Amino acid sequence: MKNSRGLLYPALHKFYSALSSLEKFEKGSNFFDNISHLDNFFSEYRNITFVLQKSLANTKFRSVYEKLRDNYLINDVGKWFVGKRNSTIKEQPFDLEKRIVIRIYSSKGIYSLPDLIFTIENDVDYSSIVESLRESFLNSGQIEVFFSAEFIFYERGQTTDLYDNFIFGITQMKHLLSGLKKELNEDCVLSEELERRIDKLNFYQVPKDFLFADDYVFNCKHENFEKASRIALTSGLKNHRTPIENLDKYSPDGDILRKFEIMHLVIFQMQNKLLPTCMIIYSDNTFELDSFGFSIKTTVYRKFNEIAKRIEKDNIVNILFVTEMYTYDFNDIQNLDSQERIKHARNEILAFYTIDNQLSVKLHRFETKKVNDWKYIASIMYADSIEQELPAFMNPLKLEFDRLLQVENITNNAT
Repeated sequence: MKNSRGLLYPALHKFYSALSSLEKFEKGSNFFDNISHLDNFFSEYRNITFVLQKSLANTKFRSVYEKLRDNYLINDVGKWFVGKRNSTIKEQPFDLEKRIVIRIYSSKGIYSLPDLIFTIENDVDYSSIVESLRESFLNSGQIEVFFSAEFIFYERGQTTDLYDNFIFGITQMKHLLSGLKKELNEDCVLSEELERRIDKLNFYQVPKDFLFADDYVFNCKHENFEKASRIALTSGLKNHRTPIENLDKYSPDGDILRKFEIMHLVIFQMQNKLLPTCMIIYSDNTFELDSFGFSIKTTVYRKFNEIAKRIEKDNIVNILFVTEMYTYDFNDIQNLDSQERIKHARNEILAFYTIDNQLSVKLHRFETKKVNDWKYIASIMYADSIEQELPAFMNPLKLEFDRLLQVENITNNAT
């Protein structure tokens, strides 16, 4: 029979308490509640190591704990956690700052409004911020205005996104507890139940934009805001990359676009539907997939803007994208909004796009009603891509790759 309480149980309970406090932190909540949740998080997070020292003090595992602690928690972020726990308990509540960034998207580019900065002294209701945009949108002369609101939280006076510190700290603590679990090798029903509960928490597993970004469209004709509904497929692992050779089963001799196409054409054949999916390829020959659903195309504009910002930092060398699309006769859809255009769709296609760090662009389009015909698929797949233009929402990728090429050329010429 399993023991009811193991050596790791107290630490897991503190970890669960810390994450549960963070789970209550929400972008639209008032400062009083969010600061309270952060204070509780810092306290319980720091208490994990306190109870571990107590639980393992007179055991042979104390040295194992100390080695894992030094490996995972002794770093700048770890020191920051300790400092925040001490200051929030002994000095004052966490000094939180919130910034809201409004970005407006169009085929011509992205326009960012000045950052809105709030503290506990000057906070305003979020809905009033969105509503304040109405008049300028009505005067824009557009049919629809696509925009997003991104929330970024800081410690006042600092420039590090709190989310990055939280995710790093949580990941490191999970590594420490996992290492101890392996060494202790104990049976404990309470610990197992806590691990199941921890695995169900969202904050450290769902994509960041689901927590801290909202997508909208303002319909100027009907004078109403619509907030996007979204879905995403996630493995629950941050920065989970897969070797490119794992795709060889789809087309051993084909290029990366062909492998990507076959993989998703097979999925569409089985399901008759497909979530829009990005494949992000890194310089170390690994990739990750980001599949998502959306109700308005603001989400797509924002997604590619976010990926573009990662290209240099993460050494991204190629991005592929597949989505279902409608085709139209342009004369049928002039002065119509997104929803009205659907009634005039001539065909439905699967569109595949790719752009790499040398600005090489390829695209293939497959009529969805023909995707079970492999002869038809081959005729498209092996044909030269004639049209070399990316859709407007992918332009941020082209601009960033082009910028990096220019920087590289300047550097090479200087040497």
